[in-house]
Amino acid sequence: MGEAVDLTEGFNHITVDVKMLQDSLVKSLGDKLKKLPPLSSKCTICKVPAHLRERNDKAFTPREISIGPLHHNNLNLKHMEEHKLRLLKDFLSRAKVSLHDWVQLLKEKELYLRNCYADPIEFDSDKFIEIILVDSAFILELFFRNIADKNQLQDQYDHFFGGPWKLRFIKTDMLLLENQVPFSIIEDLLLLTKSDIVPIKNDVRRSAIMLTYEFFKRKLNLLDMDDFNIEEKVGKLEIQHFVDFARICYVPRVLPSKNKLKCVTMPRATKLREAGVKFKVKNSGNPFDIKFKDGVLEISRLRIKDDTEILLRNLIAYERCHLHDNYMNDFLFILDRLVETPGDVELLTHCGVIESKLSGTQEAASLMNNLCPGVTMARRRFYFSDLCEEVSDYYRVPWHKWRLILKEDYFSNPWAIISVIAAVSLLLLTFVQTYYTVISYYFS
Repeated sequence: MGEAVDLTEGFNHITVDVKMLQDSLVKSLGDKLKKLPPLSSKCTICKVPAHLRERNDKAFTPREISIGPLHHNNLNLKHMEEHKLRLLKDFLSRAKVSLHDWVQLLKEKELYLRNCYADPIEFDSDKFIEIILVDSAFILELFFRNIADKNQLQDQYDHFFGGPWKLRFIKTDMLLLENQVPFSIIEDLLLLTKSDIVPIKNDVRRSAIMLTYEFFKRKLNLLDMDDFNIEEKVGKLEIQHFVDFARICYVPRVLPSKNKLKCVTMPRATKLREAGVKFKVKNSGNPFDIKFKDGVLEISRLRIKDDTEILLRNLIAYERCHLHDNYMNDFLFILDRLVETPGDVELLTHCGVIESKLSGTQEAASLMNNLCPGVTMARRRFYFSDLCEEVSDYYRVPWHKWRLILKEDYFSNPWAIISVIAAVSLLLLTFVQTYYTVISYYFS
């Protein structure tokens, strides 16, 4: 018989190796869990999800300038970094504040600032603080130049940016969800400012709101809202960033109730017009407001420009990513149902509801239709469910359509009215004559 072989030795070796692998995996996962940053309620700036970007990636990507850390390494935007530093230098002189004080403030708030971004920030502490400081100062200097002497304003912008059109693109980039710094840091830096340039003394909050409003009011089509309405509407709410500011300005203070949407279809504008529905501009001071009563659909004036789609897509993305509210999303869903063809745009333009600077009605209709694939709605919590039902019920009543036909075909002008009265009078006289002829025949 051969010698006995101890098989347990090899088995024990394998067991030790497996245990070592398990311990290594446990340690590795443990280290990752320890390094995992905590979720914060202040997280309101993020990369837009792929399912929204695929509709129009350019609507979320800055073309001229990066604000904040998410696009800082974009090589296409590096040409603006020197301009930002120049404006930082000017603002430090204007604000009479030391660079040391600003850096110290931001260092103390670094954890808070990082928690405002949903995605991990790749930059170390010094670089991250530099980005926030330079970009925030750039914003404030733009704000202050905007309220300075208007005769010198354009020359200042031309000198720094190389042309009068550049600022329009910069403003658009400043309203992208991925291109933000926290609004609170704007307030904090204003608090350090020691000069008289702050518009409202001893009230940093109101100053920050009014500077933002004055800078963006044309871009955001807020010309129908005065300073008092802006302060009353925005002043008591926490503002996260400029996209959030725009949404706060847009959403009415008194919201319709959310209910289950029973029917997702609603006739388009031209069909509603044929059924007797009238369209009227709603002068509520809110750019996105709608109401239906007694056959009249009142809608706030919608001003459409080249960058309207960009703004609306970023507002939708912000609601989807960070809010439990979907007012803008639901409003645009209704607007898409109303606008389907160039004829719908033409009708709403004639009524004053749409004011388009695009080249034609087809372009405006396409803008609304292109937004629709990215717009969904929560059927159980839809803001305009009651409005949809009321409009659809009105549309299904035949008398409303007949009344419109009668009015437009037979009572559209004085001569038509006279003709109808003459025809009815002739008919009545003929009836009376026939009646007396028959009576005379029977009693003769």
